[in-house]
Amino acid sequence: MSRKLTLILLFFLFLLPFVSWYYLQSGLNWRKEAQQIMSGTKPFPQLPLISFKGVPMDKSQLEYHVSLVTIVSCDSLEDQMKLVTKLYSQFKSTKKANFIFIDTCQSLDLMLPDSMMTSSFMLHCGDSLNSCVSLLQDWPAGHSMALLDKKGVIRAYYPTHTHDEKKLLVEHMALLLPRDLGEKVEVKRKTE
Repeated sequence: MSRKLTLILLFFLFLLPFVSWYYLQSGLNWRKEAQQIMSGTKPFPQLPLISFKGVPMDKSQLEYHVSLVTIVSCDSLEDQMKLVTKLYSQFKSTKKANFIFIDTCQSLDLMLPDSMMTSSFMLHCGDSLNSCVSLLQDWPAGHSMALLDKKGVIRAYYPTHTHDEKKLLVEHMALLLPRDLGEKVEVKRKTE
């Protein structure tokens, strides 16, 4: 009985605190790594963005929202729209995510769900060539998306070719979502 009691005490005094510390430390390291990636400080330029309902976007619509900016290319349009639609369905309940499309095709007709129209905006490069040039001149090659924080600052650019790159984008988008003080954070894990 004494040996069993000693093992239980060792478990509670040493092993359990070590496992807890390790778990918390790995979460902290993950958060620090994410913040290091999302360290951009360049403000998103004032662009003539138009909602899908034809209303010009006001700068205040970027405030207190995370915004996903997508450079829409003509060759991978279907894949991009699938990803953006999935992201919208994942974050629509928060009502704190905007989707901005930069139309480089100049004749684009996006098919978006009706519920997504209120939080989606478009910049037609054919109409606003100078605005597109100013935005795209610093855009890294191979990256089709960027995240803006609630202050309208470009935090990071993302390629979306692999599953891991898409997963990283979703994680970072969730980290940047503004939270209310009383809002409870829940982690939903998908089992594969």
